Amino acid sequence: MMLTRPKSLRELALEHLRNRIIDGTLKMGQILSERSISEELGVSKSPVREALAQLRDEGLVSIEPQKGARVFTLSKSEVAQICDFRQAIETAAFEIALARNPKALAKDMARVVKDMAAARKADNETKYLALDTTFHQLIFQHCGNDYLSASYSRYVGKIAALRTHLANLPKHTSLSFDEHVQLADAVRDGDMTVVRKLLAEHIDRTRQAYSVAEDAKDAEHSK
Repeated sequence: MMLTRPKSLRELALEHLRNRIIDGTLKMGQILSERSISEELGVSKSPVREALAQLRDEGLVSIEPQKGARVFTLSKSEVAQICDFRQAIETAAFEIALARNPKALAKDMARVVKDMAAARKADNETKYLALDTTFHQLIFQHCGNDYLSASYSRYVGKIAALRTHLANLPKHTSLSFDEHVQLADAVRDGDMTVVRKLLAEHIDRTRQAYSVAEDAKDAEHSK
């Protein structure tokens, strides 16, 4: 029997902070106090500082000299770049996964979509959003390419946090769910042409939704 190594204080702090940024507990742009976090977790500042440095590398935190750390913020241009990145890398991973493991990918996607439906029915948004992230990670799990997987994993937290940020927009989750159902069906049918089209529409809606949300926010602030 293989023993599981206990998590270090750095890993515990990292997991705690990453999860709170992804689920929206810590808001975009929010200032992060090393002292407050260390007191909350009952650890010294050292593991918290190390965790923040890792989160900076993942793009979830920005750290400025004399100003400290804060949760990341995104401009419309940055969101457009994230969408471009997702479009390119997820399409590539889908191509490989459908060629190598089509049945396993289809089975897992059908299972996740079923769980997403149950989470929606239970009005459990946190679980739904986590399953949304899982759905897209399946593409990389089944493509069998470590380089593509590593590239996506580096930014998956930022993508998930953006997903949470947009979840409160009208009909966003409903439209998102319908798109996942259609993608899972296209994967089941092995139709990469349809997958490519649906994925482009799915990701482009994120770009458009964020732009509309930011324009509305700017208009509100200018009043």
